[in-house]
Amino acid sequence: YLVVEYYCVIKECDCRQVLLDVISDKGRRVAALDFPLDIDNPFIGPALNQSVKQSAGAEDLLQILIDVLNDDPDWYKGMCRRYRAVRKKIDGVAYQGAPFPKPGVIGDSPDDSRFDPEALLQELEGLFPEGENRQKKSRIDPRQQKLFAEDFAAPELSMMAELVDKYRRRGPENHDDHQERQQQLRGLLYRYEPAAEELTESLIELFFGEDDPGVDATLRLLADALEILRTDLERKRPESVAQMKHWQLTLAKQIFAEGVDFELGAEVTRVLLDSRVEILPELHEANSRRMVSGLEQADLPEFSPEQALEELLASLEELEINSSFELVDALLQMLAIGAADIQVALCSHLFFAKAPIARNAAVLMLFHPAENVRAGVAEFLAQVDGDAFTPESLRRLILSRNWFPEPLRENIDRAIANARRARIDCAPLPQKGKKRVYASAIDGAGAQSLQIILPQGKGYLSCSIMLKKGFGVADSFLMPFPDKRELNRFLRMMSQETGGIEMTTDYADRCLCRGLADGTDAGKVPGHWLIAIAEQLGCDQWKAIRFDPQQELARLRDELQAKGGQLLTETVRRKAFRNSAEWPEQLTFAYSWFEDDVAVDRELEAILSKRGRIDPMAPIIALLDKILEPRREIWLERLVLTAGWLKKAKKPPVPWPQMFHLAEAVADKTLPLKEIPLMIAIAENSLGAFMGRKVEAEDLV
Repeated sequence: YLVVEYYCVIKECDCRQVLLDVISDKGRRVAALDFPLDIDNPFIGPALNQSVKQSAGAEDLLQILIDVLNDDPDWYKGMCRRYRAVRKKIDGVAYQGAPFPKPGVIGDSPDDSRFDPEALLQELEGLFPEGENRQKKSRIDPRQQKLFAEDFAAPELSMMAELVDKYRRRGPENHDDHQERQQQLRGLLYRYEPAAEELTESLIELFFGEDDPGVDATLRLLADALEILRTDLERKRPESVAQMKHWQLTLAKQIFAEGVDFELGAEVTRVLLDSRVEILPELHEANSRRMVSGLEQADLPEFSPEQALEELLASLEELEINSSFELVDALLQMLAIGAADIQVALCSHLFFAKAPIARNAAVLMLFHPAENVRAGVAEFLAQVDGDAFTPESLRRLILSRNWFPEPLRENIDRAIANARRARIDCAPLPQKGKKRVYASAIDGAGAQSLQIILPQGKGYLSCSIMLKKGFGVADSFLMPFPDKRELNRFLRMMSQETGGIEMTTDYADRCLCRGLADGTDAGKVPGHWLIAIAEQLGCDQWKAIRFDPQQELARLRDELQAKGGQLLTETVRRKAFRNSAEWPEQLTFAYSWFEDDVAVDRELEAILSKRGRIDPMAPIIALLDKILEPRREIWLERLVLTAGWLKKAKKPPVPWPQMFHLAEAVADKTLPLKEIPLMIAIAENSLGAFMGRKVEAEDLV
């Protein structure tokens, strides 16, 4: 059942009542209940609303509701909180009524300790004043601000430190614990003004105090904060723009400032890069000022870039960096926020260094996260003599040329041609080894995780790739596992949280080609670790291939037709429709199939803020017509891709022809989405996500 709470919106009324509508899974109201928030009043209690026709089971539902409220006092506290919020919005001032009773037993006779006849008489006396001039008692209670202090206390200066401590003490990753931390962090991000300042101050203090576990915990918290803000920016939540700017400006003032250790700046830069946020110009400028100031204070009149590079490589050697990929990681940590021309100049010095690791790293700078740096590196590589390229660099240029947008590809082709003319041999790729492929389903944000597992000594190596609509290959890295036990633990977690399952070995190649096309269309390039993954897999055939949902849908239909057409009958189609209504609720791969951006918020808030009773189906219909219908093509692609995912899965949770029928229904624009059970379930999921966000927001006030 869905229980909908209704609050009084009559100005200056303080009835302290909530009306609860109980809605069945068919969308029908089966009970309407009056719930008084003064649960300690011995003469009133939860009851059926007499002005509404009740169903035959309404009395039972009333008792069930009372039992649930007794078991979950947080629900009652939440209603009190929402009542105050409604009164404040309607009356324009903070609620000034008497404190609500603390949660207790609802629906039973009061015990002697709670029932005070004299107090009751005084209360009744106050309701019947003697004459016009009788002075009214104020209903403002000094305890009002202390009610439920754990929910309403203003954050103290230690709030961020307390959260850092939670991150420090976290054990093996638990999904529920992670969600709790994320909810608390989100509340601080948007409702606690000094959050960014406190976090950066703590980070500096812990760093100079050489508290490495504390620094690690704080950096993880910073990474999660940036991830939340980046996701909210993608969903076009207006408040996220100001918050992202505030956090980056705070980092600019406190971390990338004169006198702060460069190593700490490198650690924060790594977090910024890993979080895939757009680094604002103010942060670049602050870092440039810091670097210039550092050089001036060093008093180096005979500064030599070559000498500085040699010292840099020597220091990296001490850190046991033995691959060009790790070297680029280290360079990005130190320099990614610096000026583009400085980074391109450094690339030129790297390219002519004696050490092959440095020369190979210069070529990998083509994958720099900043577009202007990528363009400068590509232009530089197109102009140098071909004999300066190493065989590994030539192989990497050839392997990845199709991953880049056209302007960069032209310069890369010139660099390849120069190396060929200089008769540089292309280093061979390693032999393809035995591999296992696991993939999550495509989630509600258009993201998908791939894990390609290779044996490595006594353990395993996972080639991890994250694809995301509008970004292409959003992330890639290598993740070693020392033994089979650790690998299986990771795969179980992937299955539980993302619906990841084992696929046929050719599945990843098709996904990569689609992701690369998506990235080039958006003007983005993958990270340099995708080259390392391609080399581990011995793969040189990945290139951008655009995905056409309509063509793929036609191909799937032809395949079913070639098998006799039994799976194309109306009976099979109707069964797929019936089953699909349960997928978002029962199957992991569809848990995240909902819409939750700012357009959803506006649409639902407009409906739910209307006066009077609201048709329980009105929000669902609005989501189908106003949100999902304009995004029909997006969901069509998602469903066609999911049909392909199920088809290639070794143990699919749903037969792929069922998903095919749903995708074909969405492709039929003459069929309203409100007639497709899966899309109705997605709308219901979207409403549930919206209500969940509202509850979280209220809990954090």
